[in-house]
Amino acid sequence: MRKIAMALVLAAGLLGFGAVAAQAKTVTTLYVSPSGTSGAADTSCSTARYSAINAAIAAAKSGGTVVVCKGTYDTQAVVGKPLSLVGRAGAVINPKGQPPLTIGTTKLSGSIGIGVLSTTNVRVSGFKVLDAGFDAILVARSSHVLVTGNVLTHNGDVGVDINGSSWSQATHNTSEYNTGGGYLVADDIGPSSHNTVSYNVASHNPGGCGIILAGHSTFGVTDNLVAHNLLTSNGTVDGAEGPGAGVVIATEVPGGTVADNTVTANTINGSGLAGVTIHAHLPGQNLNGNRITDNTIGVNNTLGDPIDLATSPTSKKNVAVADKRTTGILVGSASRISVLISGNHISSDYYGIFLEGVGKVVQASLTGNHYSKVSVQVKRVVVS
Repeated sequence: MRKIAMALVLAAGLLGFGAVAAQAKTVTTLYVSPSGTSGAADTSCSTARYSAINAAIAAAKSGGTVVVCKGTYDTQAVVGKPLSLVGRAGAVINPKGQPPLTIGTTKLSGSIGIGVLSTTNVRVSGFKVLDAGFDAILVARSSHVLVTGNVLTHNGDVGVDINGSSWSQATHNTSEYNTGGGYLVADDIGPSSHNTVSYNVASHNPGGCGIILAGHSTFGVTDNLVAHNLLTSNGTVDGAEGPGAGVVIATEVPGGTVADNTVTANTINGSGLAGVTIHAHLPGQNLNGNRITDNTIGVNNTLGDPIDLATSPTSKKNVAVADKRTTGILVGSASRISVLISGNHISSDYYGIFLEGVGKVVQASLTGNHYSKVSVQVKRVVVS
């Protein structure tokens, strides 16, 4: 008790009790409902003061909460300050037809459902987002953002896009029937590092991978964790973007970096490419230090992988030998690469692990992997 009392005295001396009380008052909850009315009490969904999500976000204090009540909102919700954006059961965002946002000098290719832009300490939870022209939820140039408990379906690109951001999490979401894939961690607008994608479902995203760690620039995608996700039937359409993997680690950018990431304890089945796929398409790329461990991988690479390797950054020729058989894990690299593949359970594939490099560039540490009904446990291919 004496320690607690002394702590309170110290706090009062540093801040003053009046300052503490004033700080507490800034943490408020605002309510949004289709029937929201200006001047209402705003103590519950039935007395909501706001009918527009962005109006409530603008009015919210830093650190506050915006509760979005049951209803369909034809809007793009944009969060640019620390707060919690919470959808109650039946809260649906449909941004179909909304004008694309511009982030810095980058104009998005379509509308988004929820954007967390250039801020920190944000929580987005409880929404269904559908029919966005681009991403359902975009976390851009932000940190310490939690995206959890959302259902993301029938959107034009991915369910959750963590881009140019760090120390953020996408967890316990469901992403399905999205054109570009389930979840993306990329570096289009800045480096992305120390993010976590865990305990999600990605299912039946036809034109893209379940989870994508992608170098789209030279900023880098590093030290991210992909864990405990259920990834089924992704990338099953061989269209303009090609088929997709359960989890892909890749870059096509000269000098691109997608390194030191961990893919662990995921369950992966039915992907158009291998369950976990690493592609370093050009010489001079850094895809070193990635770890693929303890995943449960069934039948994958159902469409076959051309792998697409070049002998120089300016060459457009694919020198790779295609992998046309079902495969658990694939590494195809034109750059010198080291990777750990350990403790995975691979079943019912023709190839358990397929390793291909331009020259002897692939250094794979293979330890403790388990195979069931696999014709060729490890296949190595060297091309020139």
